[in-house]
Amino acid sequence: MDYKKLLCSVMLLGSLGTSTVVAYGDETTDSTSTQESSAVVESSSSSIDSTGTQETSTQKTSELEIKENVATDSSEQIESNSEIEAIDEEEFDAQGNLQFHHPIRFEDFTLEPPAFRAARSTMSTQQVFINQIAPSAKSLASENDLYASVMIAQAIVESGWGGSALSQAPNYNLFGIKGDYKGQSVTMKTQEWSEKEGWHYVNAKFRKYPSYKESLGDNVTVLKKTSFSTGIYFYSGAWKSNTKSYKDATKWLTGRYATAPNYGSTLNNVIETYKLTQYDTGSNSSGGSNPAPVQTNAMYRLYNPNSGEHFYTANAAERDKVRKAGWRYEGIGWQAPRSGTPVYRLYNPNAGDHHYTTFAYEKNDLVKKGWRYEGISWYSGGSKPLYRLYNPNAKAGSHHYTLLQSERNNLIKQGWRNEGIGWYGQ
Repeated sequence: MDYKKLLCSVMLLGSLGTSTVVAYGDETTDSTSTQESSAVVESSSSSIDSTGTQETSTQKTSELEIKENVATDSSEQIESNSEIEAIDEEEFDAQGNLQFHHPIRFEDFTLEPPAFRAARSTMSTQQVFINQIAPSAKSLASENDLYASVMIAQAIVESGWGGSALSQAPNYNLFGIKGDYKGQSVTMKTQEWSEKEGWHYVNAKFRKYPSYKESLGDNVTVLKKTSFSTGIYFYSGAWKSNTKSYKDATKWLTGRYATAPNYGSTLNNVIETYKLTQYDTGSNSSGGSNPAPVQTNAMYRLYNPNSGEHFYTANAAERDKVRKAGWRYEGIGWQAPRSGTPVYRLYNPNAGDHHYTTFAYEKNDLVKKGWRYEGISWYSGGSKPLYRLYNPNAKAGSHHYTLLQSERNNLIKQGWRNEGIGWYGQ
């Protein structure tokens, strides 16, 4: 008897009990990014597609079809499948702490977004990402005695500016939290450290959310409700009512939320660079009551039917002068506070277009490109967002700002790009 064929047949028949395997994709963001796995798939033939994604499965093949040169390959394939199927599903560590996994090591984190993310219009990719999450973070933080600035900075650092596969659609996990959310999870390859193995990759289950809003809300739950002893909350030192400033909060999170000793300084650097404390408005640094209402100016909105540009000003004399030049007056767009975060006004002498921004680096970049800086046009503050949109097809009037969600949604349907929130009004 040919014992090699007999051995091969036994191995093959033993593998027929396995009907499904987990196939892993190789959607790589950067050298330290997580890699997304596909869902469990039904058994099919092995194949390698053009992107390098490998799918493996057992095959029902009769004993007569086996050749000696297949035996070795079959054995190696089964061993490979056994390794892939080992998924870390432990949501908590040995001490009972909720586990967080960071796609970017903190020593490698940069204030610049990943290179593969393309810039949108004149707005940086950093600010586009901040604008996507800031409204929900501000609302959730205000309602739960937390710092929105810290929450936004954590999302930036944990997700690598929204560049990790885990943070992108359809997963929306901004904070690298393991486990599942309302029964939804995604299996990813993530890098971990151990004294025995050093840096190595493991497959793990992570929470999957419908949108960024739910991810931010789940992070609030973690910060407010994590407790290992009755009445003692693990992250209470990061609450507004227990701190004097956001720096106390980031210091408390260091060694608890993340073990890296530079975690707090990294968060502080992000907060300071991108002025994230502006999203902490609405309560004082000790978690007290809302500040007194501020005085406001009416912001007039006008439209140029020839260029398609909208113009905004708090100056009634300028409003009337522009109207005489043929612009259509469209009423009061919003109420702007008389103090707060400045909104800079710039003019493009070549296109005849105005642009408005709260960001000094965007203002300086446009000045370098030939735009004229015309000073502070008004201030940002309050609870009502002014949405910013961009028309990639327009040479003039390419940006539009509106208080109305309906107008924003209608422009998006017509091909405008949503660039988040430009500033806030009353």
